[in-house]
Amino acid sequence: MAAEEIVSKWKLGLAVALAGFALLMWFVFVRPVPSRLAAGIILAKTPRPAGTYVQQPVGNRSGFWTPVRIPIAECHVFEIAVDGFDDHAQLALNDVKSREFEIGQPVTITYTERGLPWLWKRAYVTDMAPRH
Repeated sequence: MAAEEIVSKWKLGLAVALAGFALLMWFVFVRPVPSRLAAGIILAKTPRPAGTYVQQPVGNRSGFWTPVRIPIAECHVFEIAVDGFDDHAQLALNDVKSREFEIGQPVTITYTERGLPWLWKRAYVTDMAPRH
C-alpha cells in the first residue's frame, strides 16, 4: 500500500467521523421538535440584577479591537415543580412579565424536550402562563 492511500483512507475515516458527529449534534440540539404543555406550581421567584456580558474579540486582528459590552436586563428566575418531571424546571422572565406570577401560583409551561432517546434528555422551558 502506498503512503498516499493510507493518508486518503485516514482522511476519509476522519471525514465520516466528523459527519457523524455533526449529524448527532443536529439530532440533539437543532432538529425541529414539537412544543409540549405541562402543569406546575411556582416554588421560588428569585430576582437577578441587571449586568453586563463582555465579549472579547478573538482571531486574526489587523487593527485594534475593543471588547463588546452587552447589557443584560434584570429578570426573575422562577423555579417550578412540574407534574411528570423528576427535577424542578427553571425559567427566567423579564421584570414586566414576572409581575404576573407569585410563589405558589399554578401555571402552565410550554417546553421542548431534547436529547438522545434512552440515554439523556432535557426539557427547555420556553414560556409560562397562569393556569385558571
